[in-house]
Amino acid sequence: MRFLSLLPVILISHLQAAEPAPIQQWIDEAIKAGGGVVTIPEGEHVLPHGLVIKNAKKLALRGIDRERCILKLPPLAYAECAEATTAGGAGLPVRGERGWQPNMRLRIECDGEPDSFTKKPRPYVLAVIREIRPGLLVLKEPLKFPVPAGTVIRHEDAPNLIEIREACETLEIANLTLDGGRVATNPLVQGHAQLCAIFATGSYGYESGPTGPKPRDIVVRDCIIQNCFGRGVALYSVEKAVIERCSFRDGCDEAVDFDHFTTGSRAVGNRIIRCRIAFELNDASGCVIEGNEARDCSIGLSLWRWCRQPGLNEGNIVRNNRFSSITGNAFQIGTGTRGNRFEDNEIDKPGRNGFSISGEAQVLKNNRIHGAGLKAIAIQEGSHEILEPKD
Repeated sequence: MRFLSLLPVILISHLQAAEPAPIQQWIDEAIKAGGGVVTIPEGEHVLPHGLVIKNAKKLALRGIDRERCILKLPPLAYAECAEATTAGGAGLPVRGERGWQPNMRLRIECDGEPDSFTKKPRPYVLAVIREIRPGLLVLKEPLKFPVPAGTVIRHEDAPNLIEIREACETLEIANLTLDGGRVATNPLVQGHAQLCAIFATGSYGYESGPTGPKPRDIVVRDCIIQNCFGRGVALYSVEKAVIERCSFRDGCDEAVDFDHFTTGSRAVGNRIIRCRIAFELNDASGCVIEGNEARDCSIGLSLWRWCRQPGLNEGNIVRNNRFSSITGNAFQIGTGTRGNRFEDNEIDKPGRNGFSISGEAQVLKNNRIHGAGLKAIAIQEGSHEILEPKD
């Protein structure tokens, strides 16, 4: 990223301390200028709509001090269905509701219409609020599907804190605290592709694969990423990204997610604590996970297949990482993956297996597994090269 020293810096010294920083404006100005460094001033900057970076080249977003330069999402819009509601009703009884306004779209997390790709019911139903009454969300149109009691309801259009889209190239996000806004009293909501600290995506289709330029050469370094309902960093159809020396903590979903058609990306030297999954690789190939530490997560690393194209989930390297106090499998390797290497990792006291291995031709070498709740290495299917003693 040396080139950034030659590009303009967006100045912030003219702002009064009480004024909100127009960070999106600075980003847009830098993109229009062909690149530059946007410096985030000290303070907590709550961003109701998140930040959007599109078609940017040679752009850096940097904090002055990562512990005092905080970008944060507002509180979650949330409710829970208070009682079973049948299809055809236009009122949704709720409890624990917060943050709603008329015309917001609801994501109701229950079975909905069939998905064209999986042929199974989608795991959500969408609706729009017409009116809000105590304990009741009145909808603009009747429900098409029943909603069981206890169903989670959240905002369908909830933002990501930083969203990177289209033909972006050579971006740096550094020296910041990125806070998803979750507090201890919030419910456990997994935001998936919403409410992430950083979400980067190119254009793609499950069946067609990448359909447009991939964002590439994205670097996220030296950041604190915390309190996210969605992923810490999620990359979809991205090329040659680097996530390094970041601290991830208290996330409801994955800390680092290399997802559909992401290639040649690396996560190096990060520390992860109390996240659902430390690392997820889904339809990612040629990626490296190296020199990281993760503890007190449900799963250490999950590698699995969703799309059907050949050549996915292959050639990933996971080495020299330490996983401790993982409550499930430290490594969970799924069907449809092939030829991935796991070398010199240390696994301490996983609640289930050190490795749960499926797929074909995986290579395990010199991994040290201590005190597995079930097995050090559990082979679920396939033929693999295992160059270490089994527990």
